[in-house]
Amino acid sequence: MTEIFLNIEWWPVIVSFVLAFGLGWLWYSDKCFGKKWRAGIGQPIWQAPMWMPMSAQGVSTLLFSIIINSVMTEGGVVYAILIAITIAGFIKAGGFYSGKSKYAVSVEAGYVIAMAVIMIVVNLML
Repeated sequence: MTEIFLNIEWWPVIVSFVLAFGLGWLWYSDKCFGKKWRAGIGQPIWQAPMWMPMSAQGVSTLLFSIIINSVMTEGGVVYAILIAITIAGFIKAGGFYSGKSKYAVSVEAGYVIAMAVIMIVVNLML
């Protein structure tokens, strides 16, 4: 397991994590897809506590950033894309099983793809 972390380039991981997590704030806000997404999952406008889903999202985004970086350091853009598509597919399947609207599922899967694009571009640039 330690070999995995030896080849990680932490600067792209941190930058892509911050950008991708920040995109989530905008993505799920009422300025973008938030209002219609909440309607599609049956969530009221204000639901507390938000620390649990936000913590889970933060940890998952960081792990996603590390995974993308680890395959990108080996020149695996194709692997990074396949990983993103796989995760988006799981999100779609889980969303449809739980009865979410097509719109809500598309917003959630689209966010995974958008995060992956950010992470891939940052890793290619830095």
